[in-house]
Amino acid sequence: MSTELDRRTSTPRAMVDELRDRAATHPVSARAAAWRYIAGLGDTADHAALAEVFAAGAPPEGPDGKMEGLIVGKLFGIPEAHLANQLMRIDPTWRGKTFDRAGGIGWNRLSLIARFAMPIVTAGYLGLRRVGAEMEGFDFEHALAPSWIEPEKTVRALDYAVPKYRNPSIRTFPIARTRDEIVEVIPGVFLGRALLRMGNGDIRLIAYFALREPIGSPL
Repeated sequence: MSTELDRRTSTPRAMVDELRDRAATHPVSARAAAWRYIAGLGDTADHAALAEVFAAGAPPEGPDGKMEGLIVGKLFGIPEAHLANQLMRIDPTWRGKTFDRAGGIGWNRLSLIARFAMPIVTAGYLGLRRVGAEMEGFDFEHALAPSWIEPEKTVRALDYAVPKYRNPSIRTFPIARTRDEIVEVIPGVFLGRALLRMGNGDIRLIAYFALREPIGSPL
């Protein structure tokens, strides 16, 4: 696997190619390296490199099941991002997503603090439910579809605007106007981007996130 110096000098697309080659023979270490690489791009707010990694991603057959999540860097592009980033420094809250691939549905998983914070932030959203040591909610439907913004490619698109889920669309938490798009970086590791439909109809990129099969899951 590349050294840290190699990661500074390799292009993001070359890194993805190298990680895929590694995954063919060493899937566990490749998944760990891909996760570190993506997280590192977030730490340096390298949105250009993240865009290149996304462009190099493959249309995903998955995810399926319970996925660990990571907000890659900080939210950006909207005024509300400043407050959200401050709150995430206290508690990241978001833990990941769970997918039912066959059923085309899924939901987000959050820390238990969400049961106290979200009713205030989301102005009465009642979709959260406690499952073990986590909260679940902000449900979505998902399917392979064309991306909304460049690069134009097939992504797994997550639709939060399904009426029966009653996701909030208020200014401080407009999840019903958000679309997540996911590509596969290597098997078991996915890069996603969150897109927000603005009031004038424009689409704005507001965040990157990563998903991976939980550590210790079957390969």
